Amino acid sequence: MSDQQPRLLIFQLGSNNWQSGQEFAPGSGILHEQHHDTFNGMPGVTCHSVFPSRVQRFARPDVRVFELDHDIPICESVSPVSSFRFHNMSDDDFEAYRTRLRDFVLAYVDEVERDLGRSFDLFIAHHAFLNPLVMADVNRIRISRGQQAVRLFAFVHGTALLMFRHEMENTDPAYPPRFHPRWIREGVFDDVHGVFVISDSQRERFLSVFEDYDPDRVFITPNGIDPEVFHVDETLTRDTALTRFPTQPYEGSTQVSTAIPAGYDRMVLFVGKFADIKRIDCLLHAARDYEETAKRAGLSVATVIAGSGPLEDQKLYQDMAVELGLSGAFFIGPHPQPDLAQLYNVADVGVFPTKLEAFGLVFLECMACGTPVVGTAAGGPLEFVEDTAGELVTDFDDKAEFASSLGETIGRALIEDWKSTKTAAAVAIASRYTLTVQCEKMLKSLDTPVE
Repeated sequence: MSDQQPRLLIFQLGSNNWQSGQEFAPGSGILHEQHHDTFNGMPGVTCHSVFPSRVQRFARPDVRVFELDHDIPICESVSPVSSFRFHNMSDDDFEAYRTRLRDFVLAYVDEVERDLGRSFDLFIAHHAFLNPLVMADVNRIRISRGQQAVRLFAFVHGTALLMFRHEMENTDPAYPPRFHPRWIREGVFDDVHGVFVISDSQRERFLSVFEDYDPDRVFITPNGIDPEVFHVDETLTRDTALTRFPTQPYEGSTQVSTAIPAGYDRMVLFVGKFADIKRIDCLLHAARDYEETAKRAGLSVATVIAGSGPLEDQKLYQDMAVELGLSGAFFIGPHPQPDLAQLYNVADVGVFPTKLEAFGLVFLECMACGTPVVGTAAGGPLEFVEDTAGELVTDFDDKAEFASSLGETIGRALIEDWKSTKTAAAVAIASRYTLTVQCEKMLKSLDTPVE
């Protein structure tokens, strides 16, 4: 082995597409790409990856695209590019997909090892669903050929766990107990040497789904941001920045795309996909309250909603804003991370009222840009959102009660001008959570970490 060869050779299998000019990516796809780039920037580490896409078609030495002629199958929550669930697949279609993915990954792994003259040291399978099974299949073939199995870790994202939980509860006909019993029966995680999770709450959720898994092999590696993208930019002004983000009415809407008017005194920002768990409806009902609160103080408020989802959800929320009589609600569609960094910078508060965040990376992105945050007192944000940088609202099962509390909190944030008093603390907290820190923690979790 030459001196130019890596001391640690990693392969990652992702479940979602990466960001490109051709298609937007869900959070797990963005995270996979960020981990890939971060690992490759670490001394002595080389990373190769595979991700699926119906749109992207390219191959480079360190990346292969698993080409699809259908939408990317997903576990539970819709993504920006797909609402096609694994539960929609027949058993035969599922097995065919599994086999084709296994053969594609195996061929690429063989190619890299042949070119480098050495074996991989670590497989990382993103999500708790198909990818750990596929990588275990690859290891079984390696063993049958007289090769050593590669250490396999799973980076567990929340949507697969939500799908398994739906099956365990067996109350939603869209999620019959089909995959979870099989994963337990076949001992899928028996072949997984370790599991990476992003928060204490997600660790508990994983262990509640896979009760026999060794808790000592579940490692908390909190999500991190890219400080080159998310940072305070004092050159930006709100009115100038917002001219770059016209509204995006849903297809068939009577509304037309317009520029966001200049001159708003305050700006509330939501970033995320359109799904019930994100509780955009609660934010819109809250907006009716905080718009009135701000108006009494002589302030005008823009509520900017960045993100998208299925057409029916776009229609639901955009029509809801009209029905509620919101004067300053603007839906601008999905945007890449550099654009989001601009929006975070010019907002007065970022609001993310998700029912249960596995971690809450959007909070940190927003805080890194100097903007305080408001969210739900549940899940990952409890571990890092301090009152010096924002506030987490007590959760209520009753949406109307939660929306009322949310509106009161946002109203205070706007009237008290948290942006002028909480920026420094927000930036300081976010600086502790970077992609480099996260990837270093992942490697330190290995039996023989890179020093």
